[in-house]
Amino acid sequence: MTAANIATFIRGAHHLVARPDGLVRPSRMSDKQLEAAASAGRERAARTTAGITIDLVTTGDEVSFDLTVLKGIRMESASVQKTIELAEAAAHADAQLAAADADKGVEAAGEDDAEATAQAEATEDATEQAEDGAAAEALAPEAGLVDGIDLVVDGTYVRTVPVREGAVTLAFDNPNHQPAEVRVYLPCLMTVAVGNLSTNGSIERAPKRGYLLALGDSITQGYVVGSPSASWPARVARACGLDLVNQAIAGHHFDIHTLRGMKALRENPPAAIVVAYGTNDWAHTDAKRELVANMTKYLGRLAERFQETPVYVLSPIWRADEGEPHPHGRTLAWWRDTLRDECQRLGLRYVDGTELVPADTSLYADGRLHPNATGAEHLAEGVLEAFDNDGLLAALGGRHDTPAALADAQTLLRSDAPRRQRTLEQAVRTIWRLRQPDGCPWDKEQTHASIKKNMIEEAFEVVDAIEAGDAAHLREELGDVLMQVLLHAQIAEDAGEFTFADVCRDLDDKLIRRHPHVFGYGESASSADEVLGIWSKVKLAEHRAEGDAAKASGDAAEGDAADVASGAASPAKPQGLLDSVPRSMPALMQAQKVSKKAAACGFDWDSTTDVWKKVDEERGEFLAEKPGSPEALEEFGDVLFAAVNVARKEHLDAETALRASCDKFRERWASMEAAAASEGRSVEDLSRDELEELWNKAKDGASERA
Repeated sequence: MTAANIATFIRGAHHLVARPDGLVRPSRMSDKQLEAAASAGRERAARTTAGITIDLVTTGDEVSFDLTVLKGIRMESASVQKTIELAEAAAHADAQLAAADADKGVEAAGEDDAEATAQAEATEDATEQAEDGAAAEALAPEAGLVDGIDLVVDGTYVRTVPVREGAVTLAFDNPNHQPAEVRVYLPCLMTVAVGNLSTNGSIERAPKRGYLLALGDSITQGYVVGSPSASWPARVARACGLDLVNQAIAGHHFDIHTLRGMKALRENPPAAIVVAYGTNDWAHTDAKRELVANMTKYLGRLAERFQETPVYVLSPIWRADEGEPHPHGRTLAWWRDTLRDECQRLGLRYVDGTELVPADTSLYADGRLHPNATGAEHLAEGVLEAFDNDGLLAALGGRHDTPAALADAQTLLRSDAPRRQRTLEQAVRTIWRLRQPDGCPWDKEQTHASIKKNMIEEAFEVVDAIEAGDAAHLREELGDVLMQVLLHAQIAEDAGEFTFADVCRDLDDKLIRRHPHVFGYGESASSADEVLGIWSKVKLAEHRAEGDAAKASGDAAEGDAADVASGAASPAKPQGLLDSVPRSMPALMQAQKVSKKAAACGFDWDSTTDVWKKVDEERGEFLAEKPGSPEALEEFGDVLFAAVNVARKEHLDAETALRASCDKFRERWASMEAAAASEGRSVEDLSRDELEELWNKAKDGASERA
């Protein structure tokens, strides 16, 4: 095991407090902020480790550290109790449903079937065990129900484990022991101390990044969300590629004093600040004047201290009791309007929380106030949409939680991975320049159609270079193919169709989607055959998704009477199995590909012998037609198609086989030409018998060389 000082791997803490036992307590707030929270009776909530993570890069598949719980969950909290109560009720309902399904299975099996009876008894036992397990989990609120410790590897959530005293060991899949970024989220609702970090591989710091500062009350702290990585600030920070400093305090009233002691944050300002205005002020402040004064002072101080940082103010989301009367006599809608007006005055970004989390109790862990993991996801997406609308997401490099972004981050952990491709960017600009008004007259005139044959010609030249084993020529010809790609992309961009970036993005998405065994978590492949099986499943899913999308488009078009009446284009029909094979592909290749796809569905001969019989049958049909007629042309095509299937059944590539025969013919013909030239003659001057003689000599010579 490789040990390291855990202090250098902790993210999201304002500072660390060393303890006599060698562990450290991460503090997400300054001492002055803690004093302000303590004076308001919120010190316990302020000392929790919400948003704090242990981040490292390791080649191992196991991470361990020691943990001590200094303050546990406040079990007397009404939200905690209600969350546990609802979870237990849901677990009981699930167990009853499972038992009912098992009973149906018994009835279907029949009472006289001994084997079915035994299976039913086993199912019943399993149901009882599941019910017991569900109850046990419900009674352990720290195990992903109210709080816990989360493991995230390369941006992918792996599991939540209970918070326990002593050594915490987290294992994950890393079969090839390549660098993986491991992020461990500490509890949201507890105060813990940690130390003695180790892993069974190398250990390095995770990449440096900016941070998101989250301010608010219990919803922002992650109260009863279930697992710390599921809180809305954690989701937003991951999506933005940022660390998180979560200074939310459960039960917090927006007191200006909690903004003291933020010098370290001002000197190293966050990429963004989100103030999620909860409903504590609105629900528990008696006077309207005090309510407004606290809000204006708080937001004014924040705007003053972080003038260069975008500040987003999120208004309260739905709560079950928002219609009940309150001492100040103002509705939650009024409070939202007041917040919006103050944000406009201060130049802060206002985000209306009204619709972010639907008024559906199933999205709230306690059924009334605090979102569960799904509700938190709704909330996070609303904040990210606001970031996107302002251009902040683009400034941060786009979303970092997409499959493509996660795969790229995973790859960049490897020191020898390619970085910036400046020469490619330069080539893109050169092609752009050639099509500008003062560019090249020839390039400016080109269209997709005018240069379509160039792509085929350049591709064939690449193949020639490969077969010749000429690396220098291959390098040149690959450049010519790339030029065709760049030129087509620029033509498309000029027409407002797509860009070269779109081409690269689509390609990257497809590669990642079709390689879950490389970029995913929990999928593996140890052989090429297993990879082909994965590709087949992914392609089938893609095909079905395209069909569903086409059907949805068709349904929408069918329902739009105005479009039909105006002669709008009919919806695109769903793509067929063979539609993915280009019709412009060389005929032999096309024949082998379409027959292979059909054979995969069971439309095939039993053996190669059967295919040869088909070849003979098609040959007979060809001979029966008038020579040179359209019918003879069609039947000869059938002969070739059947012959291609002989190659497929024998695991041969028909195109490669015919190319090899063409090359062989070329070589022998060149030998014949050389032999004739040595006698001062041309092959055009030779008789049929003389040509046959030279052919046999060339053939024999080739055999001797072989």
